[in-house]
Amino acid sequence: MNYYHNIEGEQISPMVLPTISVRGDDLLALRHTTAPGTHALANLRVDYRPTDTGERAIARDGHSGPGLYACFWDRQLFYIGTFAGTGRPTNGNVARERWTKHVAGMTFRGHGVTIGERALNQIAEDAPSALGALLLEADRARLSKTAGMLQTQYATFRFASRQWDDFALLDSAMLARFAFVYLRPSLHGRLAGMDKATLDPHLRAMERGIVALLDPPCNAASTNRDGTPGPGIADTEKTMRQVMDSHLAAVQSDHPDYQLRSRRS
Repeated sequence: MNYYHNIEGEQISPMVLPTISVRGDDLLALRHTTAPGTHALANLRVDYRPTDTGERAIARDGHSGPGLYACFWDRQLFYIGTFAGTGRPTNGNVARERWTKHVAGMTFRGHGVTIGERALNQIAEDAPSALGALLLEADRARLSKTAGMLQTQYATFRFASRQWDDFALLDSAMLARFAFVYLRPSLHGRLAGMDKATLDPHLRAMERGIVALLDPPCNAASTNRDGTPGPGIADTEKTMRQVMDSHLAAVQSDHPDYQLRSRRS
């Protein structure tokens, strides 16, 4: 583990802060809607509604950015993402801004879930599946809209299709089967006072490295195309920390390939 040091050479902070790990039912809640969705079972909204346990976790650790996170179903990885904060890197709430949308979209139960025409054509050529039939029977113009917060892709469909026996019956009790891990860089050294535009390319570079190693089924850059879940929580957290630790150490050493430059420059 790499550390930041003060001018006396004393350790002041690890470059990667302690891991935040939380279950879905401690932070999220489901709400049924009667308004027509984009397909027959697109009838859920996922709300940020922490329980007492979730509130304690937030008070202790916080869920503000910036950082990288992993999403799990039955303790197996399905997605890696980044969060650079809202407005400023230290603002925002990753559970509200990201995890609610991932549960709604990647289960295909969210009220406004969409999937593109190309993916629908691929689904039509696949072996028949319950989720595939549901999507192909839907209003194609509504389902394939490219706007909206719950856009999915073919890889997401393959994952959800493998889990559809459960996702078709998704209820509040099942939220306990989702879990999230959140790792954040310590904002010391060269990261102190940085803005989102400067930090975001580094978060995305670390994300790419983690995705290449772990192959989560719902990431666009993953080579996983059959929806098979990735590794468990402990192995995922270990790999995330190793990739982030190495990258941040290179940034701190001012390596020419890891210098902090704004995308606007």
